[in-house]
Amino acid sequence: MNLTKFLFIDIVLVMAGLSLWIMAHAHKGKSLLLNNLKDGEEIDLSALKLPNQQKLLELEAIARKDGSGISSESLIGLWQFISVWKQANDQEDLFMSALLRLFSASLDIKKGEANQFVIANSIQFGFLSIRFKGSGNLKGKQPLLPFFFDCIEFKAGSSVVFSRFLPKPDEMNMPFFALISIEQNGKWLSARGRGGGLALWVKG
Repeated sequence: MNLTKFLFIDIVLVMAGLSLWIMAHAHKGKSLLLNNLKDGEEIDLSALKLPNQQKLLELEAIARKDGSGISSESLIGLWQFISVWKQANDQEDLFMSALLRLFSASLDIKKGEANQFVIANSIQFGFLSIRFKGSGNLKGKQPLLPFFFDCIEFKAGSSVVFSRFLPKPDEMNMPFFALISIEQNGKWLSARGRGGGLALWVKG
């Protein structure tokens, strides 16, 4: 393998690791009602009445005590990242939020076999994209969504340029989202990541 290919693989893995780290350790803060572009279509966030940080914390307290009521079926769809909040702070992490919006970060959840989800986490910039593919399932009353990725793909347009299988982490180190609330009509979803941060998505 020549040096160019080594460097290419290193760049791909660094970009992929960055996206996974950001999604798994999303911080808490307040949401920005900004417009996000996906596949050329504008999402009007102002019409969605997104919850602020205080509302999400109230919903989280309810979810921990009585459960969120979020079902498997309600999670199915393509969720586009909107905001993260800094941990132990009431300020939105503007850098992380802007970065993930810039790269059109999304979480695609589809129904799999035996109560499993097929999950894909992706970032995109122009015609280049990185996608993690794996699976997860719901556990507990709140519930939790533990997941893992077993494959990474780097694509140019619709062509897969590079792919690699990833080892499955042990259960103690598996990332998860503690689901907080989903909007009545399924327009937005909130959750707290394993790293303690708070994240908000809208359905694409």
